[in-house]
Amino acid sequence: MLQDTKLNIVLLICITLLAGVLRFWQITQVPPSLYWDEVSQAYNAYSILATGKDEHQEFLPLARFQAFGDYKAPVNIYLTVISMLIFGRNDFAIRFPSAFLGTLTVVLTYFLVRELFAKSSLSKTIALFSAFLLSISPWHIQLSRAAYEGNIATFFTVSSLFLFFYALNKRPWFILISAISFVIAFYAFNAHRVFIPLFVLFLSLIFFRKLWGIKKQVIFSILIGLVMLIPYIIFFQTPESKLRFQEVNIFSDLETIKKANQLIADDGSTLIAKLIHNRRVLFAREYLINYFDFFNPNYLFFEGDINPRFSHRFNGQLFLWILPFILVGIYGLYSIKNKTTLVLLGWILLAPIPAAVARETPHALRSETFIPVFEIIAAVGISFWLIYLNHKAKRFVPIILVLLGMISIFSVVAFWHNYTVHNPKIFSADWQYGYKDAVEYIDSIDDKYDAIYFTTEYGRPYIYVAWYGRIAPEEYWSKANVVKDSFGFYNVLSLGKYQFVENPPAFAKNKVLYVFSENKIPKNSRILKKIYFLNGNIAFVIAENT
Repeated sequence: MLQDTKLNIVLLICITLLAGVLRFWQITQVPPSLYWDEVSQAYNAYSILATGKDEHQEFLPLARFQAFGDYKAPVNIYLTVISMLIFGRNDFAIRFPSAFLGTLTVVLTYFLVRELFAKSSLSKTIALFSAFLLSISPWHIQLSRAAYEGNIATFFTVSSLFLFFYALNKRPWFILISAISFVIAFYAFNAHRVFIPLFVLFLSLIFFRKLWGIKKQVIFSILIGLVMLIPYIIFFQTPESKLRFQEVNIFSDLETIKKANQLIADDGSTLIAKLIHNRRVLFAREYLINYFDFFNPNYLFFEGDINPRFSHRFNGQLFLWILPFILVGIYGLYSIKNKTTLVLLGWILLAPIPAAVARETPHALRSETFIPVFEIIAAVGISFWLIYLNHKAKRFVPIILVLLGMISIFSVVAFWHNYTVHNPKIFSADWQYGYKDAVEYIDSIDDKYDAIYFTTEYGRPYIYVAWYGRIAPEEYWSKANVVKDSFGFYNVLSLGKYQFVENPPAFAKNKVLYVFSENKIPKNSRILKKIYFLNGNIAFVIAENT
């Protein structure tokens, strides 16, 4: 099936074009605006491009960017620097790296599957179906259309695996490029700083004999990888490295400890009570619940992630119709029982491990790395199913293919309609819509005012002021009043004329501008402009004192 090389090339080009269209079309309008993490990455990239220093005046950070105090991974920011050099300082440049690498992930998945199933006559068929399914995956499309670090990490994960198997099957020295790609994936996303070491160890155990056969190349690759990890090893030993983990992990939850202590006390503090209700037992139980959340059918096939930035909320992370093929694919892989089966099994079982530590589960972004596995397994299922039909009822194969194509088209059209038409209107507030319009309007009239009071109700307005107000890094450093809270997060209290406050001042004797939600605008103010969310609700009211 699908063994003709020219036909494969044509189909792969068509799939790549489809993937590109679904990831690039109206990328600056859908999602409807840049959310604050995107803008933070944008401003830090701009600062690096203009001065070589980040928002906090640190020269070319390698292990992380301090940003809001959440210590963002560096890879996407440096990719954005390159994107800005090509496209300029605009919103398209911010989202380009994720969309571009998301499209390339589809292509690389094809070549990865070819290597994984190199000994199978079905390798080309499975590879094409894998690439096609990933190209239309709602999960992957959505995470490719915003500046998500996890999407960048997924590209480098797939790239690393392809290079790894290409090295084992054909060119041993490609193991070095694979090692470099694995390290970049490690640096690309915080969750991958757990996943990548586990996955590399897993692969090393499975393919120990083959790796031993090219030990010279492997040793050199390990040395290069360790050198590349030095910045992170240094960072890992600092208190800062623990801040992000402490913020999101379940093991920092004092309520679990209180519950354990209360249960022990209720049981009279006996030895058996201390064993059964030990906080470590409760934490382990909570972790396992979180882990299996990622395999919840409701999450995968019906409702998706509750965060509308990661799911358009009209269907699950995956199309429901691929579920039967996933089940057939699991059976097909089980019947093969080779190392390819082990690789895919390890990939899908290891992927949720870092994400399950967090309090928010299931989390579509932190677990994005195993999106390709679902599509590969489904592709195996489709291929095996078609082989079965070809033997048992060959005349129905064309009909089944047409039917499958129609279902695919309907699913993609329905998803695309909901994602591009309804989702932006319903959830524009979740994307911090309105900041761009507000800042650009204020920028045109700010010379008339002595102070501008800007609401913090929607979170971190300073970064929008810096980005859309086109404030140069040197001006930002000299004018920003920055404080660090008890959780390690950076807050900007003021930036030049801008005062970032929860509520407007009770009295202002100078000429001031207010930018707040409608119910917080002081009485007797003169309203200059209203900015609306896409659902028609008011986002900001801009008014001046009288």
